Amino acid sequence: MLKKLKNRLCDPKTGKLKTGVIVAIGMIGIALIFLSSLDFGKTRAPDETAEPETTASAEAFREQQESRLTNILSKISGAGKVEVMISVEGSTEYVYLQKYENKSDTADGEQSTDYRSEPVVIKDGSPVISKVVSPKVTGVLIVADGAGSAAIDEKLINAAAAALGISTANICVARRSG
Repeated sequence: MLKKLKNRLCDPKTGKLKTGVIVAIGMIGIALIFLSSLDFGKTRAPDETAEPETTASAEAFREQQESRLTNILSKISGAGKVEVMISVEGSTEYVYLQKYENKSDTADGEQSTDYRSEPVVIKDGSPVISKVVSPKVTGVLIVADGAGSAAIDEKLINAAAAALGISTANICVARRSG
C-alpha cells in the first residue's frame, strides 16, 4: 500500500516528489492559513474590544510610572529608601484609525470638493485604535532617606527628569523623616 502511494506521489526515476504534489501541498497550506483568520461566528470577549475606562487607565498609568520610577531611583547610590508621587494631567485618550474620502464635483463651472472621514471598524463593529495617548506628567515628589545632600538631590532630580521627560523645575526632592 505504501509503495503504491509512493509511486503516485514520487517520480519513479528520481525519487523526488512530483511538481503537482508540491503545488497541491502549498495550496492546502495557504487555504489553511486563510481559514484560520476567519471568525466563523466566534464572538470576542467583551474586554478584548471594549475601550478601557479612561479614569482607570490614567490611574493605572500613574501607578505604573510611580512604581518604575521608585524602583530605578532606589538604585542610585546614597538614595536609600525612596517613595515617589507623580501628578498627571488629563486622561488616557484613544485615537481611532480613520478612513478618508475625497469627492470632487464640477457643476456649473465651479469645482467643489467634499471631504469625509469615518472610523475604520472591525467585523464586530468596534473601531480600530491607532494610538493611545497617555496622560501628561506635570510634577514629581521624591521622598528619600539620602535626600538633603546636594549631590544626591541632583542625581534624583536628573534621573526623574530623564525617565519621565519633564523639566527639572517640576520635580521636588525631600528627606524622609525619622
